[in-house]
Amino acid sequence: MAKALVILNPSAAPEVRKSVLQALELHFPAAHIEYTVHEPRKGDPFGEIVRARLSEGFDLVVAAGGDGTVSAVVDGLAGSAVPLGIIPTGTANLVARELNIPLVPLEAAALIAGAPRSRMMDAMRIGPRVYVLVAGIGISASVAGGTTRGNKRRFGLIAYLGAAILKVFEFRPRHIEITVDGVSRKHHAVEVAILNCGILAQMLFPKGPDIHVDDGHLDVWILDTKTMLDYPRYLFRIAARRPGNPRAHFLRAERGITVKSASPLPVQADGDVIGTTPVEIEVLQGAVRVFVPEKPAVEPGLRLAREIFLMQYFSGPKRG
Repeated sequence: MAKALVILNPSAAPEVRKSVLQALELHFPAAHIEYTVHEPRKGDPFGEIVRARLSEGFDLVVAAGGDGTVSAVVDGLAGSAVPLGIIPTGTANLVARELNIPLVPLEAAALIAGAPRSRMMDAMRIGPRVYVLVAGIGISASVAGGTTRGNKRRFGLIAYLGAAILKVFEFRPRHIEITVDGVSRKHHAVEVAILNCGILAQMLFPKGPDIHVDDGHLDVWILDTKTMLDYPRYLFRIAARRPGNPRAHFLRAERGITVKSASPLPVQADGDVIGTTPVEIEVLQGAVRVFVPEKPAVEPGLRLAREIFLMQYFSGPKRG
């Protein structure tokens, strides 16, 4: 009998928690999977918990939560041979959408129990921590760190949009040196994003390259600017789905990225502000094996994708 460790988001609403537990009870015993549910307290280091408990001989770890929970669990699994199952219960669930994992707990649990195929998901290491979606330097990090928790709870996306609009006119383009796989370039930019998520990439640069979580590299998106109006103009082009701006471009990173600036700039990773520049990012190719369905990933609808972009890029996936 296989053994599974289930990490259940401690912030989940009671009805969400109940649906996850019912899904596990229905599908896992029937598939001869013995499971243990661990509900960390808010603020507990999920990655450290997963690393410590792997010594108990678990054959599978399940992240039951949103993108924040998935990211934190991957931090504990990266580099191990233990696979990851995902039961998405967050708001955006970008990782699940990228991998076409069902968004209903019953269906997601059935997928994991049904011995599905798997994909090797890339990730990025920044300092001691592993992240899965995006790291941002510039306006996005300023917004992530500048929106109060009270406003987030009261106004949701409006709080982020208001903060983003203010930051657009406060933030000045900076001289930034970006080194990708040993090659350095200098830019005058308001934003640098290191991407492992195709949905976010398509929102940032609709005509840009295809990006997948298992393509073996990360993509560095840079928005060069000449005036402070270039950034709001660029956001308008994104909203209007116009062709990409020539001042925004991508670089491929297969080993590592270093970002430096004359004055420290905030850095966010998967929605949390983690420090300031300089920052070094290591590419982790095939960091974790994830159970996925047979069908390939599907592109979300335009309206949904725009909503995800606003929620995830400006606010980031908090510990969902």
